[in-house]
Amino acid sequence: MKVKKADHISVPSIGIVMHMFEDFLVASESEKNNIEKMNIDIRKYYVELPIITPYFIEYDNKIIISSNAPEKLKEVLKKHFDIVEIDFIENLIGNIFLIGKNGIIYSHGKEKDVKKISEKLSLPAYKIKTKYLFGSISKLYNNKLLISQELSDKIIEKVREITGYIVDIGSINFGSPYLRYGIEINKEYLIIGKYSTGHEIVKVEEFFS
Repeated sequence: MKVKKADHISVPSIGIVMHMFEDFLVASESEKNNIEKMNIDIRKYYVELPIITPYFIEYDNKIIISSNAPEKLKEVLKKHFDIVEIDFIENLIGNIFLIGKNGIIYSHGKEKDVKKISEKLSLPAYKIKTKYLFGSISKLYNNKLLISQELSDKIIEKVREITGYIVDIGSINFGSPYLRYGIEINKEYLIIGKYSTGHEIVKVEEFFS
């Protein structure tokens, strides 16, 4: 796995403007020149959107996305995945929900949206009170979940039980809890937000290796 620090990307929360899958990358058109400078050998799609990853959730080799999400993004994702569209009130569902093997975790969100995703995926939903949105403070890859160290031990243990994943804690971009947007990863590359410390980079690399 090649580790790259995203020095050229305009924002440290790289997942806001790009997302890397195993076989392709989708990113905001505004970041095209910056991403090309990183020399990532992967198929790339660029779309005229300011944000990318917050619109969707990867689950069970499918993409969960709001039916109201931008069509240009859905068109790209449909080329590679089965898409599960749900008529959510909130569009940026990737921020809100953390989907595990045994249930769906959220801290804030519209109850109608919670009911819809729970019924669609046939999974129970669990509300755990915290000031953070669970989708944004966790990074899931290959059944390993890195979650913010800002959470209490009690909450982390609940997350471990509900998700059924291997769980550890960490931070990114010099202490930021927003792990989902500071890390992009596949089998070939690990891309890290540009403000991340050496300790943070080593922790992420060792955990996901």
